[in-house]
Amino acid sequence: MYNRSFLSLLLIAVLAGAGCRKTDFAEVSSPAYLRVFNSLRFSATLDNKDAPQPFLTMLIDPQLDANGIPESAATTGDFLETRDQWARPYPDAANTTLYQKEFPGTAKTIAAPILNGYDLSSWAQVPSGKHRVMFFSRPQNTTPFFNLDKNQRGDVMADTMIDLQEREVYTMQVLEQDYQTKKNIVYLRNETFVKQSLSDSLVYVNFYNLSSNGFYQYSPNVLPGNVLARDKILDTMNIFYSLYKYVSTSTSTAIKGSEYAPMGTIVRSQESVVNPYRSFPLFADTGTNRIYTGNVAQLFQFMKPGFTPDKSGLLQSLPLGYYLGVSVGSVGDNVNAKANIMVKASADVRSGLIISERSGVYNPRSFATVNTIEYINRKVYITTIQRRFDPPVY
Repeated sequence: MYNRSFLSLLLIAVLAGAGCRKTDFAEVSSPAYLRVFNSLRFSATLDNKDAPQPFLTMLIDPQLDANGIPESAATTGDFLETRDQWARPYPDAANTTLYQKEFPGTAKTIAAPILNGYDLSSWAQVPSGKHRVMFFSRPQNTTPFFNLDKNQRGDVMADTMIDLQEREVYTMQVLEQDYQTKKNIVYLRNETFVKQSLSDSLVYVNFYNLSSNGFYQYSPNVLPGNVLARDKILDTMNIFYSLYKYVSTSTSTAIKGSEYAPMGTIVRSQESVVNPYRSFPLFADTGTNRIYTGNVAQLFQFMKPGFTPDKSGLLQSLPLGYYLGVSVGSVGDNVNAKANIMVKASADVRSGLIISERSGVYNPRSFATVNTIEYINRKVYITTIQRRFDPPVY
């Protein structure tokens, strides 16, 4: 029989192995750290049924034949689907899914290290320096890109040159640049959170509107099924946050002092700049033990400048584009009534943007995070970065 100590050690070893990406290959010299999302979406219509689909392959430093068809590449990110609504703070090492919601995803790459206390295991190490990056549309099958027929490797969705600095952290996306022309761009953002002095008692969020030029003006106001497009917003919006304690399926109550608090302004832009981080307290509820936040959720409300959520009457009856509510985590029906978009199933169901995990002798313990919320052509995407924390003690 195995004794309890041996079983505990075995369990810790298994958990440690499950949380790491295998790195039994050559190290990257002078690395930069890169994470890539496919942020293109596509709804087939009679007008665009023959257009290239946004199911992509990313090639870094591709080698092309005389006809411009890629034959190899220094780095390949294949089977890239449109990204998930929530990009988790850690890779799913046990996932064997072929289709990828991001790069590196489950690809065999060397993960970036913990840097200044931040877990960068969802970023890949890639060589720093200047590189050509190309994205190609590919068929939705299980054939690796370079095994496809040549006539299936020629639809270029985006093509650019990038310059990656050593040990810098980058987020790359393929975006629709213009709604009418459907031209795409490669968007590269040099993240700064690893260089900032951010408090571990505050949860940080920054916001971007990366929608295409003309999206608000020219995209449909009525969706299929005669549904009004309430998830459209103007190109300039103010943001407010509220924090709620979950009481029941039907009810959540606002945490005192944390309702309708301003979080700045976002302007639609695809410039590669880092927007300021705003924050809210990790333990806003003073009644907690400051180990676990309890069941809480966050509501972010985007308002046309001049409007505030506490004085706007029926929020859903405002003119199109004047209001968008985004709730994160499990909130009561009374709060969901204020939200057009809910990130419920993906975020931590107990505490939304706050990570609550078994750590040390506590089960659970809550930890602050650094988050990016991006609004892109009617969709909201959240990326969460976690800090390093102590493993469980059993």
